Amino acid sequence: MNASSAASFAAGMAALDGGDFGTAERIFQAIVEREPAAHQAWLALAVVAIQTGSPDLAVERARRAVALDRTNTGYLNKLGVAYAEQGDLRASEQAFRRALKIRPAYAAAHHNLAKALQKQGRLSESLKEFERAYRLAPSTTEFQLSLCRTYRLHGDPARALALLRAAVGDALPPAAVIPELAHCIAEVEGGEAASAWLRGVLAQQPDCQPAHYTLALMLLSVGEWLEGWKQHLWRRHRAPDRATPPEALAARLDGRRILLRGEYGLGDILFFLRFTPELRARGAQIALELPPQVAKLAPLLAGQIEIARPQASDWPVWIADLPSLLQTAQTPAAFPLRASADARERLAALGPPPHLGITWRAGTDLRRSREFGVEQRILFKEIPPELLGRALRGWPGTLVSLQRGSVPDELRALREASRKEVHDLSAVNEDLREALAVLAALDDYVAVSNTNIHLCAGLGRTARVLVPYPPEWRWMRTEGNSPWFPGFSVYRQDASRDWSAPLAQLRSDLATAARSPPRARA
Repeated sequence: MNASSAASFAAGMAALDGGDFGTAERIFQAIVEREPAAHQAWLALAVVAIQTGSPDLAVERARRAVALDRTNTGYLNKLGVAYAEQGDLRASEQAFRRALKIRPAYAAAHHNLAKALQKQGRLSESLKEFERAYRLAPSTTEFQLSLCRTYRLHGDPARALALLRAAVGDALPPAAVIPELAHCIAEVEGGEAASAWLRGVLAQQPDCQPAHYTLALMLLSVGEWLEGWKQHLWRRHRAPDRATPPEALAARLDGRRILLRGEYGLGDILFFLRFTPELRARGAQIALELPPQVAKLAPLLAGQIEIARPQASDWPVWIADLPSLLQTAQTPAAFPLRASADARERLAALGPPPHLGITWRAGTDLRRSREFGVEQRILFKEIPPELLGRALRGWPGTLVSLQRGSVPDELRALREASRKEVHDLSAVNEDLREALAVLAALDDYVAVSNTNIHLCAGLGRTARVLVPYPPEWRWMRTEGNSPWFPGFSVYRQDASRDWSAPLAQLRSDLATAARSPPRARA
């Protein structure tokens, strides 16, 4: 690279570091047009493509860089990331292994290889690679967290806790470590110990957002509603310019028009709508602003709540702030919904009753997403289809999949394990009115917690909910059912991550249910 290109490259890197991807793209592109062998610029262009969500282009550019400098382990590592973003995990794995063959002590490549293996479901292999990355660079926070999360996924939170405590020592942990350390304490020593530790952190750093929000999850998961909702105001999904928590709503709101601003996903908005009767009881008029990504919720709410854009007369309230601003310790019933169509004939065309709906995965599946740089979430909700299928063996009627984003391999595993046909009705999720009609017509429903669970609750129906460990706060850390979903049967995965006992209970309960008269439809 000549002196002129080197100066341009430095300017491009400054733009890239500053997040100005358009400027960086133009600068690096100009360099490779002048000097096609400028491998540094090709690699920088690959990074721009990764950052802007163009994985195919990232692979093409990273391959150009590698072709020009075949033994550059940094280039091979970035090529592996590009392949992973593209979804080609086998090619990603090969690129990381090529880098490690040249440079065995390359900690970042071990870490990325671990993530590629984890995305392929090869958990034992991924654990070994996470451990290698950590041994090579034990002070790297990202490596500490990845290994701790993996230990927890393997049912060994004590080992994860010991690792983090050794890394932190007597110092106050970095903000990124606080949630993971608190969850480890909760799993090993109990929720009260975790809450006490978080309060100690807040005594030293009163404005520590991760400590506040993690404390909210701990408190809500054991039913300490008032303080839990107060801490919940510190979540990251609130307005970024809100410096201080809002004031509580007045006891009387006569003449006020409250605009509820939707946030999170469909299920969360449905969940927090259960607090709107209290607003109306205080005399408020209510409108709801829906983000574009959840606009399909609007037809379900027609006639019950106004869907509106902000007006000058509105008092805007983020919907997840509502329980805190109402200062309530109540667990109100689900927001009522009614199916506008009858899907019984549709189900009958698939096979004989009783009709059992099934869903086995919910949340953002980072193993199948392009977000390679994001760590896999511990609270991602899933049960392996083959395990669920075995629990469904013997069901005398028809199995119906309502799984969003199902893939052929999952349906095949379900069919083989259950020894029954599994009819795919996942398309109904695109129109929630159709989904509501099908849920109202089913005789039973087995699922992890997802939007359809909230729809069932709104219909006045119940379901059988598979709760992975550790439980999401709405399903509580305590044994038994959830106060938010009364009547719903809960099957909790053991802390060891073993599904054997809850699935045995599910199979027994389904056998009993199949011998009983069909439940009354809403």
